[in-house]
Amino acid sequence: MEKEKYIKYSTSEEFILDKEFYNWILNPDLELNQFWISFIEEFPEKGILIREASFIIKSLQPLEPEIPEQRLKLILQKVRTSDKIIKLNRFGLLKYAAGIALLTAIGSLIWLMVQTKTQFPLEAANNPGLKGQIILANGTTKEFDTEQTTIKQTSSGLLAINNDTIDIKQSSTPTAINKIIIPYGKRSEITLADGTHIWLNSGSQLSYPTEFKSDSREVYLSGEAFFDVKHDNGKPFYVITRDIKIKVLGTSFNVTSYDEDNTTQAVLVKGKVSAGKNQLFAKTLDLIPGERMIYDKNNKALMKDQVDVKLYASWVNGYLIFESLPITEVYKKLERYYNRNILAESGLDKITFSGKLDLKNKIEDVLENISFASSVRVSESNGSYIIKK
Repeated sequence: MEKEKYIKYSTSEEFILDKEFYNWILNPDLELNQFWISFIEEFPEKGILIREASFIIKSLQPLEPEIPEQRLKLILQKVRTSDKIIKLNRFGLLKYAAGIALLTAIGSLIWLMVQTKTQFPLEAANNPGLKGQIILANGTTKEFDTEQTTIKQTSSGLLAINNDTIDIKQSSTPTAINKIIIPYGKRSEITLADGTHIWLNSGSQLSYPTEFKSDSREVYLSGEAFFDVKHDNGKPFYVITRDIKIKVLGTSFNVTSYDEDNTTQAVLVKGKVSAGKNQLFAKTLDLIPGERMIYDKNNKALMKDQVDVKLYASWVNGYLIFESLPITEVYKKLERYYNRNILAESGLDKITFSGKLDLKNKIEDVLENISFASSVRVSESNGSYIIKK
């Protein structure tokens, strides 16, 4: 990184249009974080500009252009070549010039985002058998191997994992992020510093900032989680997945966004949310309690319907409820929850299952209950369960 270049920057627009700075904001790593921590400590007067630039970049994220590329070129060209400025008096000229500078910067930022593929900051949690991890923004990693883990982040900077309280100095950069990784077979109950309560299901990851911004709260999710968001009228809460972005103020809802699934879903239990595709200028859908939003990854379609919310939120209380669900989908959920391989022969997707499964029971007992109700046979071989008609 060229420190001398950034010393000369006197406006947030210069930081916005710097490709290396832009990449750091969207895809931070330990080395870049250390560079910017040192830079802000050495040049504190640049801190305001950096925060402003970070806010603008993140406000337009995540992005995928829905405007045709040629149309973007035309818009940007018109902004840059506009001659209306010469018709204003000298006082209006200054105001208009400032507006044009900002509009040009934002237009150029959009163009830069169109040309740069944004990387989602979470990888699929597909490592069965590993311990759970929390990776702090300063690089410290803490592991936990309990089946049910409670994690609590306090506003004073303390982090409690079960009965273990950690006092670690957190990074205060605009992009300082903590990451929680829950492998298959384990679950976690998380309380953020703002009071938001999150239940993170098996095979899931959650990233959240060490300190929320003054105007919004954003977390990233891969997998499944149930959110009970602490109400804050002036600071909306955003759940961002690879495919959808959900905006709430104070609400309870379930989000399922596993990479290997064909859909991403959000089900609202109480309150109100606005959700849409994770794209620039994308339309959003408003959900009321009892509604589900579905994003189909294959045809890129977004739709909503009425559902029984207990079918989607019951896992938080230790059981699963199904209503005419293909038995193969039932087995997929059990695989994640118990971290055991379940192999079903072809044709079983035409068989459905309805009923309630107590997840406190052993997997063998749960599979036997399904077998009895659905007239299928289950056997065990080399640690895997085989399901046949």
